[in-house]
Amino acid sequence: MEKLYDKLILFLCCTIFLISYSLSLYAILPVIIIISLNSVMTYFNNNALNIISYLCYVGLCLISPNFICFLPVMCYDMVGEPYRYTIYFSIFAALNSLHYYHPITLLILLLLTILSWLLKKRTLALTQAKQDYFTLRDEMMEKAEQLQLKNRDLLEKQDYEISNATLNERNRIAREIHDTVGHLLSSSILQIGALLAICKDEPTKEQLTNIKNTLSAGMDSIRSSIHNIHEDSLDLQNKLEELLHNFTFCKTVFSYHVNHDFPMKAKYTILFIAKEALSNVMKHSNATLVSITITELPGLYQIIIHDNGTQATSSTHDSSGMGLQSMIERVNTLGGNFHTDNREGFKIFISLPKEERS
Repeated sequence: MEKLYDKLILFLCCTIFLISYSLSLYAILPVIIIISLNSVMTYFNNNALNIISYLCYVGLCLISPNFICFLPVMCYDMVGEPYRYTIYFSIFAALNSLHYYHPITLLILLLLTILSWLLKKRTLALTQAKQDYFTLRDEMMEKAEQLQLKNRDLLEKQDYEISNATLNERNRIAREIHDTVGHLLSSSILQIGALLAICKDEPTKEQLTNIKNTLSAGMDSIRSSIHNIHEDSLDLQNKLEELLHNFTFCKTVFSYHVNHDFPMKAKYTILFIAKEALSNVMKHSNATLVSITITELPGLYQIIIHDNGTQATSSTHDSSGMGLQSMIERVNTLGGNFHTDNREGFKIFISLPKEERS
């Protein structure tokens, strides 16, 4: 747009300059031709075409001196390395017009030509500055987005490490309770049982029985607490990633999109099915890729296990096989649905209903 403004200013100056020297009706002809040549040069913006157009203009200057008035307009596009030799043609055209115009007039034209070059250089510098600005802005936006992604990855990694450390600490506490307090209570219950076997005094025997019942109740409570801690500390996603990491038969892809955790029984079922499916791939398939996708939907969980194997024995596809039959029974126990598909490899589709949350 800046180039159009520059050319418009130069063209008006040159047209006024032409009118001041020639009031002939034929003076309109150079104006039309110059507009045409400049339109071609501006529209196509091709170095070779610009040079050809400029040489045509120089030829017209030799035919009619009126064309020399538009030298600043035509020289505007002749700035830069490809056009450095065109200045000699400009000088030749100006010298050819010496006997038609006063030297002062040609000097003014020369000054306007220099002005056109300065305008072109200013416009080029301004255009380059805008391009540099937009490039820098795009780079900064891209770096800002990358920084946001890195920050988000760091936060997710931090949350994962905190969660993993918490689960490991729960497991440690459960083991210590089981190994220390659990063993002490079990030993106390056994010792009281031995005392009951040899005790003859009924009042004392009754008191020992009460103590044994109390210790047994405490033991049951500790076992329940340890069981609950262990359930909460089982990270299904981490276990599946570890399982796939150790699976070296072929390439694996894992996708896990779950916001609410699975019940403990469902976790063990999914782990069992994943292990059984990977075992079947190694035994019966020539797959080169296995994918496990677990997705949480509004009313259910969806598990898809897919391998791209083209060869498999009947035990892999037949629902009467021990492996698949065991999978089906476990899914049915949870109230879910189990389906298989042997098109384009072998797929296992499982849907498990969500438990109602208070």
